[in-house]
Amino acid sequence: MIFLKSLLFIVWNVAVGVMLINLVRWLLFNKQNRFVFGMHVPLTPGFIVLKRDWLFNKARAILHDYLDQADHAIDNYSYLAKWEQLVYDTVVKKADFVDEWKFLPRIWKKKIKAALAKTAKDIARKVLRKVIPGLIAQLQVEHRIDDFDEQFSSKVLRQYYNQYVHKYMIYFFIAVNVLIGITNMILYLIIA
Repeated sequence: MIFLKSLLFIVWNVAVGVMLINLVRWLLFNKQNRFVFGMHVPLTPGFIVLKRDWLFNKARAILHDYLDQADHAIDNYSYLAKWEQLVYDTVVKKADFVDEWKFLPRIWKKKIKAALAKTAKDIARKVLRKVIPGLIAQLQVEHRIDDFDEQFSSKVLRQYYNQYVHKYMIYFFIAVNVLIGITNMILYLIIA
């Protein structure tokens, strides 16, 4: 009878291991909010579901924000305007070689530096506000984001997780927990 009781250690350890692995899968891929006694369970919906939705929503928001800023050329507080100003300031600093030119009046040197910087800023403005939005429209980036959103749905990610991760984690935890259960059984038989 003691030996039969000691076999329960193996069963118990395997059950706990399998339950923990299934709990991990539930915490990763749970699709909806869960409530216990009217209180929200903090780790629901699952981590993968939340982060996947956050990632695709963030990608869409960044794309729309960029396109909105590219349309508003007169806005001087957007990050595109700051980048253009950064290009202007950098070219003014790098155009110090103009100061070394002899026999030119200082006013002409300033005008040459300003013209170089304004040209670089205009080129950056054209690239940031015309070329890149044109490429975004031509490559249909927004539709590609939607396609990736469908391709990497929670259901597909869960299938890949089950196929390539969950199955092998179950095998590993069963093997480890059987060994721990056998060790506990032997210790129980020694003590009893």
